[in-house]
Amino acid sequence: MRRILLPCFALFFFTSALSIAQSATSSTSTFSVSPQTHDAVQRLIGDAVLNGKAYEYDGHLADMIGPRLTGSSNYMRAAEWANRQFKALGLANVHTEEWTIPAAWEPDKPAIGRIVSPVDHILHIYSAGWSPSTPTGGVAGEIVYVPSLLPAALDAQKAQIAGKIVLLDRASNGANSTLAKTLAGRERLFSASPLAVILTGRPNGGQVLGAVNVSGEIAPVPVVQIGLEDSLLIKRLLERGPVSAQFSFTNTIRTGVKVPTVIAEIPGSERPSEVVILGAHLDSWHPGTGAQDNGTGVASVLEAARAIQALHRPPRRTIRFMLFGGEEQGLLGSTAYVRQHLADLSQIDAVLASDSGSEPAKGWYVMGRNDEIGAVGALKPLLSGLGADGVTTDTDLMFQTDHISFEMLGVPALVLWNGMDKYESLTHQAADTFDSVVQKDLTQGATVVTVTVYAIADGEGPFASHFSPAEIQSMLKTAGTLDDFNYLKSMGVLP
Repeated sequence: MRRILLPCFALFFFTSALSIAQSATSSTSTFSVSPQTHDAVQRLIGDAVLNGKAYEYDGHLADMIGPRLTGSSNYMRAAEWANRQFKALGLANVHTEEWTIPAAWEPDKPAIGRIVSPVDHILHIYSAGWSPSTPTGGVAGEIVYVPSLLPAALDAQKAQIAGKIVLLDRASNGANSTLAKTLAGRERLFSASPLAVILTGRPNGGQVLGAVNVSGEIAPVPVVQIGLEDSLLIKRLLERGPVSAQFSFTNTIRTGVKVPTVIAEIPGSERPSEVVILGAHLDSWHPGTGAQDNGTGVASVLEAARAIQALHRPPRRTIRFMLFGGEEQGLLGSTAYVRQHLADLSQIDAVLASDSGSEPAKGWYVMGRNDEIGAVGALKPLLSGLGADGVTTDTDLMFQTDHISFEMLGVPALVLWNGMDKYESLTHQAADTFDSVVQKDLTQGATVVTVTVYAIADGEGPFASHFSPAEIQSMLKTAGTLDDFNYLKSMGVLP
């Protein structure tokens, strides 16, 4: 999650500080929890503690299927496996819906590279996601450091950039930047015709993978990532004079690949045409096995389906369980679903997303919808015993997971609020493996997800109102994210 780290190219330049602000504000809401729902939730919690399978689901996904790059054979295996799990649980309307990603991408041969002048130094180097392969014989050339991605700075350095290998680091993004400015800077950089681009990764030669763009298309030039120490060495050498490097790698690229979204339902007992969606993204990066990002979210969706089906008391509204692809490449799968179902959005009561790892859940992000605070407050008696009755109005991560295409068209949305320290230190890296998942913490988070989606679907009134376009614009202005919205909308990331 992204959504937790910025998806796409911005991942390498922009790390948002997660400032948690729990609001005590309440708002008028018709949503309430009946005594019958409260009794059912007590049974759900007991079953989740005694019989919960979230840890088992995540273990199988991470260890037995492994990394799940969108459109890859492992992704397809994961979709087939999830489909079988839903069917085995006895859910209704289990099926997949396909969308097309412009290109599926997988590393073929590992990247190799070195500084060749003024010293000979082997680099810790990796192909960036959705980079083309290097030409036969690799890339070789002089390195130029770009200290700023702002338009004026790029224009001033344009002559130096053309035909050179460009080095970028976190400082290149500038202070107080936004997602829109970062992504626009990337477009402007590519238009200056660099030979290739080098991104800066983690300490100890580490990588932190992300896609080069938000479209699912292959970048116009090769893009690599090197370890932080290598980047710092190059910058010191550049202070002394010219620096040259060479590198090569091969990626397997297939165009126009069909990607399935996995869908299943528990039909509502009284209002089956009204739907509450619980979703997570099935895709992951390949250095690790995607146990945290987003195996935990997938496992929570499956566990919620298991526990609610085992309750034998379906909620008033239909719950639709959804596993999306293409989240890491720009929220592509969820956006495709929304575009394909625009006529149905009025029937969706709420969308819940789980995409922030296995640290204990604290509650829910309202993601700019402060009118939802009162409705989330009605869930407090159900969630307080789980330590997850909080609500945060923080919007730094608003555009970073699969709720957003629904929310920008007015549908009420919530995103699970977890602790993030472990998530940010592991995700998109080789360390994102199942040994990092703590069973009791994942069980707690999955139980919070289960309780919340069931209570909302069983509510006597709607969870919250659908926002009009004008209300969405006002919400984005208040959150300070209108520029990000406008840019992502112009790029086709949002419907």
